[in-house]
Amino acid sequence: MAFIAKLLGLLGSPAKPTPAAPVSTRPSATRRTRTSMLRDDWLTLTQPDFFGRAHRSPNKRWIVGCNDSDGAGRGGHREGGNGRVVLVDHPADRVMHELTCFARPMDAAVSDTGSYIVQDAGFGSALMGDVIAIDTDGRERYRRRYSANIFNIGLSRCGRYAAVQTANAPSDDGNLLEVLDLDLGCAVFSVQPATGWADKYSFHVDSDGRLQALSVEHNGLGRFSYSAAGEFRDAKAFQVTRLDKGDYATKLMAARDLIQGDASPDNAAKALATADAALAEGAKDQPDWGAIAHRVRGESYEALGQLPQALAAFEHALSLNPKVGIQKRATALRKKLGTG
Repeated sequence: MAFIAKLLGLLGSPAKPTPAAPVSTRPSATRRTRTSMLRDDWLTLTQPDFFGRAHRSPNKRWIVGCNDSDGAGRGGHREGGNGRVVLVDHPADRVMHELTCFARPMDAAVSDTGSYIVQDAGFGSALMGDVIAIDTDGRERYRRRYSANIFNIGLSRCGRYAAVQTANAPSDDGNLLEVLDLDLGCAVFSVQPATGWADKYSFHVDSDGRLQALSVEHNGLGRFSYSAAGEFRDAKAFQVTRLDKGDYATKLMAARDLIQGDASPDNAAKALATADAALAEGAKDQPDWGAIAHRVRGESYEALGQLPQALAAFEHALSLNPKVGIQKRATALRKKLGTG
């Protein structure tokens, strides 16, 4: 009877639940907060305290951060107060070094080896800029000063070659495309850029590390190549691409170069069609560009022997911009047609 009573007692009483283990809301003791954080094109460091523009190597391992501020809230044009540059091994979350020897570090490019270059805009208002090559230990490898503002820079994946494009300036360094050999400390070639200011650069290097070619990339147009001696290889392709794929400003510059370079009937017809397309795409709404478009139309009509149409185009161009550069040609056409 005692056994039956015990059994009935077990069946009739609910089992007590085993209490759940408490859930910790505290972070794991083994988790470590990263020193470096990358978001879009910006790098943040907690140690040292840093925030600046991030430049990543092609293999995504290395990051160079540039901060133009003097540390007291002053950035941009000034007369003193150096900026900061850091090199970070991102996967390892390791700050390799921090440098404060640059006046105004505006841009950088880093190779797959961790060596990098910095564009330093310097102090004051003079047209100038330095390109400085730095190794992973923070030591300066090479420096080149330009008597012109630097538009942009590029670096080969191996870290040996740099490309530098300067802005217009009244000096030998103005509007220059230059490739530097950072190992030898010299220029490979210096030329006036056949394609204008490029957006990106890529370097073709052989198995022995020798430069074979430089490609310049223009957004919306494509890539075009220079030889290792600085010879532009893709003149025809660049001309065709500008006429077909450029915005209206690019198309007008290409049409102007085409008709002024060789005013054959075929080129004149192509330049005329391009100028008409540029007007339809928005040049007509900008007086300066509209004047250039109608000048190109006038030059094209003149090359085709259609002089009344040429004069009408010239007069339209002059009504938009009297300084478009065709006053004498329009006067000569008026005399030839007996209207002036």
